[in-house]
This record gives sequence, structure tokens and C-alpha cells, in this order.
Amino acid sequence: MESQDSERKVNIRLHSSIQHPGQDEEVHELKLLGQLIEKKGKSYLRYEEQQSGNLIRTTVKLDAEDALIMRKGAVNMRLPFVVAAEDRAGSYGNGPASFNLIVKTHRLEHKEEQGGTGGEFKVHYGLHADGSPLGTYKLTITYREGTL
Repeated sequence: MESQDSERKVNIRLHSSIQHPGQDEEVHELKLLGQLIEKKGKSYLRYEEQQSGNLIRTTVKLDAEDALIMRKGAVNMRLPFVVAAEDRAGSYGNGPASFNLIVKTHRLEHKEEQGGTGGEFKVHYGLHADGSPLGTYKLTITYREGTL
């Protein structure tokens, strides 16, 4: 039986906005190279980034119903996203400090371009820890073979 799994290099653009309670909105944009992986009928983006000289490896399960962001390295994080479902348990760790999170998904979209050469993933969510809101986050990831 022949496998449908594949891996392709893609250009990735991350655009995020963060609204912490009582603070001004922060906007960040990052462009980097990564891989688009097709495995067992699911799509994943994998990329690495440097933060304060430390490596962070990120994997994003791309899905409009059930998505996930996992980061490992200088930051360890697991954020599950499910639309129209109960809140999900997530986690965040940075060095010796780590804590559990509650992830509230407000909106989740994933659109692939015809031909599968790229796509766009959007998620809007809130994070809570110990019953208190940490902030509201909007993340758009655009990925494409070739240039963005």
C-alpha cells in the first residue's frame, strides 16, 4: 500500500495580535521558512525560530475543527483549539516556570489553496490561568511554496 505522506518546504508569515487586560494591543509579524507536512490525511506546519538566542520548534496541526499548536525548546507550550466545544486544557512553560492554561476558542479557520501549494490558518482565542483572563489572541499563519 502506497503512503500519501509528504513534506514540502514553504515560506511562512505569522501575524499575531495580543490584547492583555488593561493594556494596549501588541502586534507581531514574523517571516520564516518551514515545512508543510501531510500525514495520514492531516496537514501540519513545522518551523523553528530563535527567541533571545534560544531555539523553539513549533508544530501546528492545521484544521478548521480541531487544531493544535505545540512548541518545544526554550518555550514549551500546548494549545488545543476546538470550535463550539467546551474549553480545552493547555499548558505553558518557560524554563523552570510552567502552568496550566484554559483555552477558549472563539474562531478557527483553515483554507488551502487549490493545488495544495499553500493556505491560511486563523485562530482567535482567549487564555485563562487560575480563573483569570491572560489575554485575547488572534493569529494568522499564511504559508506557500515559493515566495509570500
